[in-house]
Amino acid sequence: MKRIGGRKGLGKKAEILIVGSGLAGMSAGRVLSASGYQVTVFDKGFRCGGRYATRRIDGFSFDHGTPYFKPSQIPEDLKDILEKPYIRSWPYDLSEKGEDALVSMPAMRSFPEELGRGLDVRQGVEIEKLRFSDDVFIAETADISSGPYDAVLLTAPGPQTADLIEGLLPFGEDLLQAARKVTYAPQFSVLIGYDFLRDAPAIIHNPTPKIAKIVNQAKKPDRPKKSAFVVFCAPEWSLENLDRPKDEVAQIILKDLQNILFEHGVAGDGLDNPVYLAAHSWRYCRLETSAGLTPLAQIDPRSALAVAGDWIMLPDTHGALSSGIHAARQIEIKLSNRS
Repeated sequence: MKRIGGRKGLGKKAEILIVGSGLAGMSAGRVLSASGYQVTVFDKGFRCGGRYATRRIDGFSFDHGTPYFKPSQIPEDLKDILEKPYIRSWPYDLSEKGEDALVSMPAMRSFPEELGRGLDVRQGVEIEKLRFSDDVFIAETADISSGPYDAVLLTAPGPQTADLIEGLLPFGEDLLQAARKVTYAPQFSVLIGYDFLRDAPAIIHNPTPKIAKIVNQAKKPDRPKKSAFVVFCAPEWSLENLDRPKDEVAQIILKDLQNILFEHGVAGDGLDNPVYLAAHSWRYCRLETSAGLTPLAQIDPRSALAVAGDWIMLPDTHGALSSGIHAARQIEIKLSNRS
């Protein structure tokens, strides 16, 4: 088995592996890199972002994961990003606070990409096993052995994180129990694109029992000016239909979308004939039971193994970002105590 990477010592030269390139992993990597640590990020996906996902295809741009976020969801440590050119206000009142939505440019995945700028991020790499001995970690994929690493941060969904921790026992036992507690509701996102542009509401909330939200992609700044919608299905309906073929899910939701758009004054031929139609299934989407971990509990007391993600405490953008920052600081403390 080929080995990549190599330990460069403790303190500011320690090597840290982060599994997962979503908001939690990238916010942690940003903190650790700024402190001088060597950071490597592995993620099994084709592109970084986790649920900050965008599918760009056939001239369309579909933000089919998190559609937007709010200023209040950005932790104080990261407030500077609100002034970055890749963050843009989207003036639709979405809360009692009267906050505008925020979107990242040119796609929602641009937010985690920019957070991770300068990091060694390797997409398409799935960690199958972790080993720990002599205070260092080795990460194994189907093809390579990577390391050694002085610390590891796991940011995948709770069940996937638990699978990796199991191979490290007795290290990480408390983290394993916390990750096993976590439960999710699945959700379908249906992507529908037309080769014309018709005016439609930016967001439609809860129009039918099947649908939680419809987001009009053409209303977002600097997106392609063609009618394109992401329909976020209701969790209950998604669970009931989880085993249904995706093309059937897409056709069912397309029919609902036609009726909903007609009710909102969007008429004309062609709504039944999109040029792009697809359904995406998020198995780990809406958090139902969190791990309930405090920042101090995000790291194993016996090793420099830590966890982060929106399953730690708060199931939103703030929860993902803040858990990554907290985990990074706990890793720094752990490594500084060794040197």
